[in-house]
Amino acid sequence: MFNTEALVLNTTKYNTDTNDTVSITTLKFYISNLVVEYEDGTRFKDKQSVRLIDVERLETLSFQLKQTPDLKMKRIYFQIGIDSLTNVSGNLDGDLDPALGMYWAWNSGYINMKLEGKSSSCKSVKKEFQFHIGGYLPQQNALQEMSLVMPENAETIHLKVDLNKWLSNVALKENNSLMIPGKKAIEMAKCYKNMFTIE
Repeated sequence: MFNTEALVLNTTKYNTDTNDTVSITTLKFYISNLVVEYEDGTRFKDKQSVRLIDVERLETLSFQLKQTPDLKMKRIYFQIGIDSLTNVSGNLDGDLDPALGMYWAWNSGYINMKLEGKSSSCKSVKKEFQFHIGGYLPQQNALQEMSLVMPENAETIHLKVDLNKWLSNVALKENNSLMIPGKKAIEMAKCYKNMFTIE
């Protein structure tokens, strides 16, 4: 989403809360280690530990959790990004395939969140911005832990991702590119964490 509108890549322009006009060309991110907690305290862990969400590929925007208990959901837990163990496991297939454009190199690991677009506020030559956020080493770990309360009697998990909540906290005039792990990437990851809510 962008505020109350469905996100459409390339063709639609959106206004942030800080009066930047933006169009989005790419939004990809990893959700990993998803766990559902039920009212009786039991937990169900998604058997697919890593899922790449890519707005350009509609089939990635919904998925089925198999063999879940017939109980009321209380809370969900997940990570935005790839944990350090997975980064060094050598597993490079499925949603972790480097061909999907989310892998830097063995010493930098995976990109947790990739956002690209254009804004007239950007001082770059083509008015483009690029944020590739990742890092798994101890001083560079940008992985974000999420814990969200489920609505009463919900039978389906509707995870809303509102890009406006992220971009309204980024000054595109001063900051239009971030492509390496480090302190700034961690700060950016904490910023985009706020765009995830349960509907």
